[in-house]
Parts: sequence; structure tokens; C-alpha cells
Amino acid sequence: MDDRIPPWAPWAFGIPAAAFFVGLALDLPTLRLVTKPIPVLVLALVVATVAPRTRYRTLVGMGLVFGATGDLLLELGQFVPGLVAFLIGHLWYLAGLWGLDRRLSPGTAIPFAIWGVGLTVALADGAGDLLAPVAVYAAVLCIAMWRGGSLLGTDLPRAAVWATFGGLVSFGVSDSLIAIDRFGPEVPGARWVIMVTYWAAQALVAGGAVALDTRHVPADA
Repeated sequence: MDDRIPPWAPWAFGIPAAAFFVGLALDLPTLRLVTKPIPVLVLALVVATVAPRTRYRTLVGMGLVFGATGDLLLELGQFVPGLVAFLIGHLWYLAGLWGLDRRLSPGTAIPFAIWGVGLTVALADGAGDLLAPVAVYAAVLCIAMWRGGSLLGTDLPRAAVWATFGGLVSFGVSDSLIAIDRFGPEVPGARWVIMVTYWAAQALVAGGAVALDTRHVPADA
């Protein structure tokens, strides 16, 4: 673990996450509602207090806060407002990623373009009236993965780059599974996998922000 991570952070993240899974296993909606946003809010606090003082830190922190808001809305059954909250969170991440690297990297875009188009086509029948917002969300999600992948060609610290890219791809897996489970065939145990990959995604993105070295960050990032 990065020695800049405060010792209380893993506990503050892990205990409510474990409690959420207890609520999931025992079907306790109030426990799930209370605990679900806490791990990502803990990550936002860690980023705000530990990550290097850059614009990127602020943007990632905002993305995490909107992610926690989306957690709460989805647990309340508010799918579209939750989708909007996560969309805004991804836009914050995108703004930060663009500041770190503005090369187009078209080769990196290809697999994620295929991912987004394939997911949208697969969901076309089941999504119905929600296909347009789902397609927009899928596009933004895949653009974020593309921009994360573009960091692999920079001189930013390897730990920060791989954590950020891995986190964004894990986000893609989690959100794609949400969409498939909701609009396609039901996926057994989907919520467990969704939450594990989601929390891993947010933790990796936050860890990437902490691991950045300001000596390699552009002045306006």
C-alpha cells in the first residue's frame, strides 16, 4: 500500500463495504442504503487530503462525489437520476484525463469504440425508451477508458497510469454488467460482481490520483 494512504482509510472503506454485502446477502435495504455511498466518500476524502495539489486532484475528487451520489440514487431505485450522476462523474474524470494527456491516440480508441457500439447494439431491444440515454452513457464511459489508455504512452509514473487505466476498465466492466443485467438476460449474482468491480474501479482511480508525481504533470492539469 502507498505509504501516503492514511492507516484509517482501508478500514473506513472496508467496513461499510462489508456491511453493504451483509445487507445484500440478508436483503436489508436500509443497511445497503446507509453503507453504499460511504466507501467512495472515503476515497474522495483521501484524494482531497493526500493526492498532490493539482487540478486533476480536484476533478477526480468531484468525480468520486458524484459517484457516491449515484450510489445513493441507484439504491433508492432512481435509475435515470443515478445514471445522470455517474455520467457527470465520468465527465469530471474526462476533464482530468484530458489535462494529463491531449494526444488523440486513435489506435487506443478502437477497442473501446467496439466495446461501446457492441454494448449499445446488444441492449437495443431491451432498453426501449432508455436506449438513447444508455447509449450516451456508454459512449462517455468508453471515451473515459480510451483516455485512460492513452496515458500508457506518457511519462507519468507507471503506478499512477496503470491504476487509473485499470480503474476505468473495471468501471467499464461494472457498468456494462449493470446494463446487461437490467436490459438483457438476468445475470446470476450480478450485484455482487458489479459492486466488487465498481469499488475496485473507484479505488484504483483514486489511487492513481494519489500516485501522481507533480514533476510530470502538465502545469494546467
